[in-house]
Amino acid sequence: MSDPAPKEKQPILRAPPVVLVLLAVLIAFHLLSVFGGNAMRIELIVALGLFPARFFAEGLGGLPGTWVQGVVTLFSHSMLHGGWTHLILNAVWLLAFGAPVARRLGPRKFLFLYMVCIMFGGLGQILITDYSGYLIPIIGASGGVAGLMGAASRFAFSDVRWLNPNEHGPDSEQARRRLLRLSEVPRRRPVMIFIAVWLIMNLSFGLLGPYGLADPGGAAVNVAWVAHLGGFFAGLLLIGWLEKPPLSASGGPGHVDYGAWKNRK
Repeated sequence: MSDPAPKEKQPILRAPPVVLVLLAVLIAFHLLSVFGGNAMRIELIVALGLFPARFFAEGLGGLPGTWVQGVVTLFSHSMLHGGWTHLILNAVWLLAFGAPVARRLGPRKFLFLYMVCIMFGGLGQILITDYSGYLIPIIGASGGVAGLMGAASRFAFSDVRWLNPNEHGPDSEQARRRLLRLSEVPRRRPVMIFIAVWLIMNLSFGLLGPYGLADPGGAAVNVAWVAHLGGFFAGLLLIGWLEKPPLSASGGPGHVDYGAWKNRK
């Protein structure tokens, strides 16, 4: 009797390379800010952090650089984090939601979506900031991560697969779930429950953070909850524009891939 074939080993991290590289970059910048000393951290925040003063204050509020640097920081602020807890939370959500979005869109479209969500998140946050917060830096990848959550909500709760998932691995192109049209989102209870819970959590943390109720240690924290909202809804909307529509059985654009009609008896 022959021995059964050994089971194929599964990699520890199954996230696409683009997600792992992005995560490594975030960790590298945080290590640099932590172990580079206080002076290095201040330099990084001034150079890369998103300050509303760069957009609204005459003379940039005393900050170095020009408005061009302000535009750059709409993206670069995502490289910095306020602490390990901040980074770890974003890393967990990046792996959880970034992986399926990256598999669906591919590395280039994934990065484009991520960066656009970061930009919209940053714009939303600076637009609601009054003059008293012009020199308070906005940092963190939360806007981009929230955008990936919004994008994933368009297909993570779909009950229709393009092919039988039992015939293909979970990462195969054929086994992925159908992207919901925007008009379908309000009619899908799981999607709306996910969005509602996410909105309540963000509003709660945003409103309670300054009073020390959003930190385990009781420290007052300013949560950029508007950046989360801006990124989330940008991802929710943009994934439909970035994804190539599936083909119908006739070979033209439609909502059912041709593969769903193959081998039917």
